[in-house]
Amino acid sequence: MTFKTTKIFLLLFFLGAFGKVQSQTPFQIQGVVLNSQTKEFLSNVNVSKKIETSEGGTTNDDGFFQIEISNLPTTLSFSFIGFETEVLEIKNAEIREFIIELQPTVSALPEVSVSAKRKVDTVFFEPFSVVDYMFFDDKILLLAHRNSIEKYSLIALDEKTNKPIAQVSLKNYFPKGLLQHCTGEVFLVTEKNVREIAIDSTGIFFPKKIFIGDFYLIDHPCVLANENFLYFERYFYQGQALRYNAFARELNDQQKSGEAPIPTDSLEKHEFPLIQNENEIFRLIEELGLRKPWSGDLWEANLDEKILALKESDYFLRGIMKVFYPKLNAPIFQKGKELIVFNHFESEVQFFSEKGDSLRSIPIDYYKTRKWKKQILFDNIQGRAFTTFNTRWGEKVQEIDLEKGTLGVALPIDFAYIEKPEVRNGYLYFLYKNAWAGERKLILHRMKLD
Repeated sequence: MTFKTTKIFLLLFFLGAFGKVQSQTPFQIQGVVLNSQTKEFLSNVNVSKKIETSEGGTTNDDGFFQIEISNLPTTLSFSFIGFETEVLEIKNAEIREFIIELQPTVSALPEVSVSAKRKVDTVFFEPFSVVDYMFFDDKILLLAHRNSIEKYSLIALDEKTNKPIAQVSLKNYFPKGLLQHCTGEVFLVTEKNVREIAIDSTGIFFPKKIFIGDFYLIDHPCVLANENFLYFERYFYQGQALRYNAFARELNDQQKSGEAPIPTDSLEKHEFPLIQNENEIFRLIEELGLRKPWSGDLWEANLDEKILALKESDYFLRGIMKVFYPKLNAPIFQKGKELIVFNHFESEVQFFSEKGDSLRSIPIDYYKTRKWKKQILFDNIQGRAFTTFNTRWGEKVQEIDLEKGTLGVALPIDFAYIEKPEVRNGYLYFLYKNAWAGERKLILHRMKLD
């Protein structure tokens, strides 16, 4: 072996040894553990290095875990009673944040007393799996899948009798779901287009087709409408601030007659009070490596370009950042002439006039339990509000008293993992697949709430 060859050999040896030492340098990984069905954080989940050892820890009350990795590759095991064990293989130190979802164990449910139950009716039981549904005038529209040959169909049911009154095949379409505009129209969403749905004595048809990119530029996200105004929501700072705006549906008399100028947006506009989590906004700015405004004012006109981009940009957080910075939960509904905002950040149900003038508020605290499912189900016909909570074997639904903010009697739904719940005219509608019995179809059900 020559001297030159020896030097190259030694150099490669030391580089390899150095790389090996580097790979053994301890580093921290972190993440959260969720229930894959309910997306609820799971506390006290066992997190262990290698399945055959007990070295590791547990998740905290928020489902968060942090553990040191000394050797690569390594394997982590996540186990919890009632859930399938999840194994995570870590091959390098490039990814250090993880979201782990545990699948509930499929097992027989125990017998429970039926005395407190409400009767659950099947709305539609045919050889279809219901993918989506919408209420449309006095009808229920179903987007349903039959099989790989006949594929999808759009089915209209009479809301009173639940009997089919019209059906059209979507064999040549690639439907993604149904979408209801704030003004009531229902659309079929496909990969490239959005088709308005209409129903008459001849059946179901599509009078209008809009390119999907243009559709979402027209007036979305319009969230509510009445005869006088359209209501829009606008999020800022990655969902940590929210404002509702009311736009008049028509020009006023002076603008129509030409006696008054028409503003840039051509419509009368009213702003609702801003909802913002200022602490989370500043924390987000720091985590993204940006500089806070010198004045401390997040809404000043001359914000730094990067801060301004963060303020105005669409929601782009992913992974664990999305878990730690969820959008503010403050949905808006209408009851009579009043607008109701369920402001969970400020622990209030707030009542406003149609133009966004504050009228009154009541305190709420139901959302503070970890079992809360983070949803408000509003009955637009009866003007009643409900919310839901996870239970050991299913869910429960409770009415929110709009005078006091308290909850009514809990009504159990002894079906595990219902989907797309909606409340209409005193009934709770939902999709359910009985996985415990090996059922593969989603079926539309309803339960009377009185």
